[in-house]
Amino acid sequence: MDYQSFCQQYQPSKKELFTQFYHFFKDKFSVKNERIAVEKLATIIEATFKLSANQSFANMSLRQLSKESGLSMGGLYAYIQNKQQLSLFIHEFLSYFVIKTINQVTNNKGCNNLECIIKTHIYLSELLQPWFFFAFMESKNLSRDEIKAAIQSDLLMESKLIEVIKCGQQEEIYSTILKAETVASLTKPLLSEWYLKRWKYKKRGMSIDQYCLAVMIFIERGLSSPHSLTELEQS
Repeated sequence: MDYQSFCQQYQPSKKELFTQFYHFFKDKFSVKNERIAVEKLATIIEATFKLSANQSFANMSLRQLSKESGLSMGGLYAYIQNKQQLSLFIHEFLSYFVIKTINQVTNNKGCNNLECIIKTHIYLSELLQPWFFFAFMESKNLSRDEIKAAIQSDLLMESKLIEVIKCGQQEEIYSTILKAETVASLTKPLLSEWYLKRWKYKKRGMSIDQYCLAVMIFIERGLSSPHSLTELEQS
């Protein structure tokens, strides 16, 4: 699976993405006309990403969001009660969509291996870069409920990595010198590196598929080659 083939099969259109968003939180919205709601939600979320990138979400007011989105204050309140709820919506939906797509990819390809999971996450972070960037950059300003959602999201992704690493260790494909939980925790920053610092890899002429290959070589070599780590463990 490469990025092009992934996009052909799994890239959602804007309408498909926000239709899923609408249905995920349907009971929270006072607008029940799906076509109108999907259109307005796309406008609100995209305006949020634009404003938060320019001045941070913490400094954004609902009045500014109203102006940027072209919706009245009353129009905004038909979808969100406040900024905190809006942020929570974004975090919760992104987590849901990532895990849903990972499950879909692994089921369709008849595999549940580390490469499928890592590639899917990195490919999605390219397709939904504003979502991932927002979730990461605004994490420092989260409320208690938002922190819980962010932690749950992180643990869900980590659990997928742990599951497949443990499976590889049980089948003696991977070394057990490091716990699966440790490898999964060390892998997570490599996933966010792509969407946070794409400029660096673009400057180096590295494509997304080349980056995925580098990540897989780095992780799998560490998992399959105990080499001098035994000596370090004994020192």
